[in-house]
Amino acid sequence: MNDPSVRIEHAQFSYQGGHEASGGFDSTTSSVEQSHTVTALRDISLRCEPGTITLICGASGSGKSTVLRLINGLVPHVNEGTLTGTVQVMGESVPDAPIEALGTHSETVFQNPRTQFFTSEVLSELAFRGENWGKAPETILNQAMIAAKQVGIEDLLDQELMNLSGGQLQKVACAQALTPQPPVLIFDEPTSNLSPEAIDQMGELLHTLKAAGHTIIVAEHRLYFLRDLADHVVVMADGAIAHEYDGPTFFNLSEDDRQALGLRTLVDPRTPLGPSVHDGTDKREHDDGLVLDQVRFSYGDKRILDIDHAAFRSHTITAITGDNGVGKSTLARVLCGLARPARGGVIKLKHKRVRSRQRLSETTVVMQDVHRQLFGESVLTEVMIGQTGEDATTRARDVLRALGLAGTEERHPLALSGGQKQRLVVAAAVVADKSVYIFDEPTSGVDYRHLNGISAQMRELADRGAVVLVITHDPELIATCADQIVRMESLDTIGTGQPQLSFHLP
Repeated sequence: MNDPSVRIEHAQFSYQGGHEASGGFDSTTSSVEQSHTVTALRDISLRCEPGTITLICGASGSGKSTVLRLINGLVPHVNEGTLTGTVQVMGESVPDAPIEALGTHSETVFQNPRTQFFTSEVLSELAFRGENWGKAPETILNQAMIAAKQVGIEDLLDQELMNLSGGQLQKVACAQALTPQPPVLIFDEPTSNLSPEAIDQMGELLHTLKAAGHTIIVAEHRLYFLRDLADHVVVMADGAIAHEYDGPTFFNLSEDDRQALGLRTLVDPRTPLGPSVHDGTDKREHDDGLVLDQVRFSYGDKRILDIDHAAFRSHTITAITGDNGVGKSTLARVLCGLARPARGGVIKLKHKRVRSRQRLSETTVVMQDVHRQLFGESVLTEVMIGQTGEDATTRARDVLRALGLAGTEERHPLALSGGQKQRLVVAAAVVADKSVYIFDEPTSGVDYRHLNGISAQMRELADRGAVVLVITHDPELIATCADQIVRMESLDTIGTGQPQLSFHLP
């Protein structure tokens, strides 16, 4: 047996203040969280060998990301707390080694890629680490080009990071981690913002990296793409390892066993879009929803949206799909009033034209990066922003309970795990009394049980008469809740006369 690249024995860790800095480097805690500690990991033992993939899965908040931070050294060097037990990477003790030395052993792709960027442009970002290490310019460029080719972002090298979609940023983060070719590669929810096609590419990349001898650790909720790739599967629960399997045994679990573990599907959930294509209207004439006519939008000289006519019905959940970078989030910005369409474009709601300011007041949005929407000093305060009265408080607590957040009401929002933060922002949106709800990748960091909970809340909003739009790459969510599917196509790939939006009935 090979010596393990990663060896953890009987590790236990408690965050100072009970804070889990999910998704990046943030190690701050609020005054609300300073008075106590919470044990995040209990008696963790794990071996990861060269040329293998270890999958870490389990419910949101079960400790997956904290295990990754043990390996890359953020615990205890950045995320402070009490650590006991043994944690070694490439034979070096993680708690005792300087964190800069640990950076030569492993690289991490975080759940929120924006937290790990240091420059403003893609090629500069790929070169940043090598420049800090004092490598020769030709070596830096060569390593950057190899990593870009591995991930498939050669066409993005001259792009500004701020202009990229969430999925494109995820790919850049992967290339950034690959640039120095470290022996250990760590991925925290690497498919969270990727299209189904890009998820397939991620699987192919992991296959190549595994064959090259890298030690790979992946924490994920989306599991099916790791079939025939994962060698070792760890299921976490309440900060402990609840179950361990070899890859073939895990991916052959029965549906009952899989659901009992609270895990997402183990088989590819994708189904092709049906042949039914329409313009968003039907014989029921649900024209009290959002109606778009001649809506166009550009960034500078680049046309992003070109929509002659489309209708998003009330009482309906519409899933908006399409490749990374096709303009889905831009469409959401226009619909909610954060961006104005070009002159001549008309958007109507409930038969009346609504301009940008009116759309802002009628719409609530759950953004792809939920950290941009957390403002309250406590979870309950966050959900209650803009709401008053005993009935509103009762409603807020009911929604928190339905989304698995009961018991967190007095915690600070930034003290929650990534999946919990996501559900918190969904809860705040649900409680708001609006006509239009837009959810941008609302299930990227949640498990099977919470996916169903979010779906149920969206169904309730639609049943109340709202227009519910869900921008998603998640085929499980689409299968669970969508009444219709809108496929967006890039203007660069559309033939003459084809619509940019095609409406399909599941």
